[in-house]
Amino acid sequence: MNPQYRRIVEVYYLSLYSTRCDEAISNYLTSDYVEHQYTAGFSCAGLAKYVKQRVQAHPDHHVVIHHILGEADFIFLFVEEKLGNNHDVARAELFRLRGDRIAEHWGSHVIDEKNRKNVNGTFDGAQVNRNVEYAKQYVERFEALDLKGFNEQQLEAFFESRTLEYKQHSPKGADGLNGLVDLLANMKESSIKMTMQSKRVLVDGDFIMCHRLYDTEPKHPLVNRINTFDMFRINADGKAVEHWDVMEDVPSDELLAKMY
Repeated sequence: MNPQYRRIVEVYYLSLYSTRCDEAISNYLTSDYVEHQYTAGFSCAGLAKYVKQRVQAHPDHHVVIHHILGEADFIFLFVEEKLGNNHDVARAELFRLRGDRIAEHWGSHVIDEKNRKNVNGTFDGAQVNRNVEYAKQYVERFEALDLKGFNEQQLEAFFESRTLEYKQHSPKGADGLNGLVDLLANMKESSIKMTMQSKRVLVDGDFIMCHRLYDTEPKHPLVNRINTFDMFRINADGKAVEHWDVMEDVPSDELLAKMY
């Protein structure tokens, strides 16, 4: 991880979600900055409006950065946005930097469900270990196995890419590999396929961060296209032992065209 880029993004983000929003945008974004977050209107002006509305609407508003990953000119933040009254939001924020400014941003956010299917927290768990390079070593294999598992419905691929004790931090998933496999097996039996498109991947130490678009074939009325940031912790055998995610429905084809 580039330590200068990390500092720039941390200072920018904490300033953005504060009373210094305008200053943050002026001081840290390039003149040709590209915004991919649809709730921010795909623009700097829309971003400022979005942030100010959230901060002003919630007197106890603040953000907590739980994970920071970086590779080349990319920095990724996994963030807890606290709105007050036990209402929290999980946010995934991916930034591309150029020089000493931020040139591009992709994001996703979802309400942190308190009715969980596992005993873990959305934001707790292990931190990145940069003394190893398991992510760099195994990322191509991991991505290829997930394409087999999702797009080709070869569910045995997930037993090669994840441990049986796979720890789940997403509120919607149970601990263990069987929860994921059972869900996809049920879809397969109903002649429905969950597809995965890999948009961009970042590796750092023993963590792989995948920006993906999930969809269904044929279209399923209860499963929308999902703009997803998956974060996996990888062991020495190249298997995921822990997982976090932020999954956001894609509202329309028009918005989808600008989100990636």
